[in-house]
This record gives sequence, C-alpha cells and structure tokens, in this order.
Amino acid sequence: MLKHRIIGGWWITVALLSLFVLPLIATPYANVGEAYELGMGARLAAMGGAFVGLIDNRSALFSNPANLAWTEKLTVLSTLQTRLATASSGDILASFNNFAIGVHYLDFGDVPETDELGNLTGYFSYRNYTFVAAAGLKIKVPSLVRMGLGESIGCGVRAKLFKTDTSTPGNTTGTSIDVSLLLRGELSNTRGIPIEGYALGLLFENLVGTPISYGSGHQEELPKRATIGGSLLLTNHVIISADVTSTQDVRFGIEWTPTPALSIRGGLKNEGVWIWSMGIGTHVKDFVLDFAVVVHPYLNTELCGSLAVYW
Repeated sequence: MLKHRIIGGWWITVALLSLFVLPLIATPYANVGEAYELGMGARLAAMGGAFVGLIDNRSALFSNPANLAWTEKLTVLSTLQTRLATASSGDILASFNNFAIGVHYLDFGDVPETDELGNLTGYFSYRNYTFVAAAGLKIKVPSLVRMGLGESIGCGVRAKLFKTDTSTPGNTTGTSIDVSLLLRGELSNTRGIPIEGYALGLLFENLVGTPISYGSGHQEELPKRATIGGSLLLTNHVIISADVTSTQDVRFGIEWTPTPALSIRGGLKNEGVWIWSMGIGTHVKDFVLDFAVVVHPYLNTELCGSLAVYW
C-alpha cells in the first residue's frame, strides 16, 4: 500500500510539473500552421476536444496515437465537418495492428476576390490536406515503478505531410513529427469512490519537421505545442476528461452511456473564448455512428458526423 501511494504520488508530480513545462515548449499561437489542425471525429468534437488522456482507439490517428498500442481490429473511420456557410472539412482513416494511415482536408470552396471599392473581380479557392501515418507501441512497466494500477504504457509517433492548394504564391508544403504517451489503468479498490479506471496522456506536436514552404519562397515554422490530459471511467458508465495545452487552452468533456447502443456527450473548451458542444452516438454491431454540434460565440455553428466500421 505504501509503495502504491509513493508511486501514485510520483505520477501526480510528473503531471503537475508538465503543466509548468508545457508553456516553455510552445511557439506563439498566431501561425499559419494552425490552419493544419487535424480532425478528431464527432465523438471527440462533442466532448470539447478533450482527447489526449481519453481512451479512444477508433480515432487514435488524429487524437493521441499512443492509443494505437491497444488497437487490434481493422477499423475504418470517416468524418465530415461543416461550419455553416463558411467551410467544410473531413477525414478518413484506417487502423490495424498498432498502425494507422489517413488524410484530413479543409475546404473553403470558392472565395470571392474584390478590389479596393469592394467590387467583385473573381474567385480563388483554398484547400489544405494533411496526410498522416502513425504507430503505437505498448511498453511493459517494470514492477519496481508500477503504480499497482496499470502494467503498460502506450507510446505513439505520428508523421504528417501538409499541402495547400490555392493561388500559386500561397501553395505550401511541410512535414512534422508528433510523439505521445498514454498510461491506462484499472482501479480495483477505491474504498467507495465510484471510479473503475483512468488514463493519463501527453502529446507533443510538431517536435521536428520541415518548415511550411510557400510557392513564393517564404517559409514559416510549424507551431510547437504540448498537451497533457486525463480521464476517469466512473462506475455508472460515465467518462469525464480534461486537457490543458501549452497555448493555455483548456478542454473538458463528459460521456454517459446508459445502454451499450447509445452514448450522450457534452463538452466545453476555451481557445480564447468559451465554446460548448454536445452530441450523441449509437453502436449497432460493428457500426458506430456519431454526431456533434459545436457552438462558437462569434462564428457559425459547426456540425460534425462520423461513421466507423470494425472488422
């Protein structure tokens, strides 16, 4: 019992120290690389994007690739997101045996061009694509440093290739590498506390890579960002999750699954402004259908739908 307390306190210390270290890793928020945000699927969108410490195997490629360490079944996930009358985005991925590949796109469609007087002079398009590949590995935790709650840690690595298709001076390419960790555990003796399990994750984005290179010759570094997150599985089929990023964003999510076929979700995040979300999901045999609504105080409402199939 004493050993469990000491080791448990050690993990808590690491998490708290990370909160102070994360801002030192980040680069300024205002960067063209922010346009290359990956998708996350409707489940995670409904939960406020609090995914780094969440057990989520089907969208691990776009959330925390360390989850791939526990992926065995062949899974295909397709997502479509649209911000009403503004832009649309989507992604498709496939994962199997600890590996995953996919592509994410953002499409603003035809954007009108005007002169100094506001007269329409034509249109141009803006689309960007992110091609992604990732792998996860499960590492056995030595008994001397084990919390007594979990026996393995997932480690993930993700490679990204960025490409923008617009007018020639604005065309871009770039690459980057992300790394992540995920500790998953179960609790057997919580002395009346209704908690069955937990997860704690770390995600470091754009640690290394090549700059975003424009057709005009200009280059920009991709923004570095780190996120720490955690989640708890409660005994009444409720999951709560939270993330904190090095750019001082915070995200919260909750999911209640009253029956195996239905999940109800809600979320709240702050990315300079508070944004709330909600959604539902249904699971029928090997099919999972999720839907989310994300409400921004100033921008148009975002709708998101995902379909996952398992084999």
